[in-house]
Amino acid sequence: MKKKETFWLLGTVSFILFIILWIFGIDGLRLESVTDINVHDTYYVIANIYLIALFTTLVFFGVNLIRMLRRNFKNLTANLIFMIADITLILMFTFLISLVNSIQEIPGSTEYPPLSGGIEGSNGNGWNAHYILLTIQLFLIILLTISGIKTGLNYKQAE
Repeated sequence: MKKKETFWLLGTVSFILFIILWIFGIDGLRLESVTDINVHDTYYVIANIYLIALFTTLVFFGVNLIRMLRRNFKNLTANLIFMIADITLILMFTFLISLVNSIQEIPGSTEYPPLSGGIEGSNGNGWNAHYILLTIQLFLIILLTISGIKTGLNYKQAE
């Protein structure tokens, strides 16, 4: 790895560490630390490690996407880091899609004793989130395919 690539990697990691320490503090780096998110009358408790992994992946994705496009896919190290971050984002969006689908199933569950008015589900809102996440995931897969093809072509021409 070249010296310039090492500086980019160290700069990105130090930026991520600085922002994480600024947001969560030093206590937020413990494995058992959590973040509470309040949406209307529901609390979601998320482990900080998931938020840190998401933020880290997004920063690596963004930095290396800009570097990859600026150099026209000629920088092999930036391309590989971008592809790893892209695959990680695809896996995270797969998890988010399954989470949205499981949250949609909750209003359709059976309750005992049955409610007198019945169960009214909200149509549309959950599916909108599902389709938005699916579209983002499709865009990431297309971007991964294009970057893989361009990297392979440029790497083959360099040899």
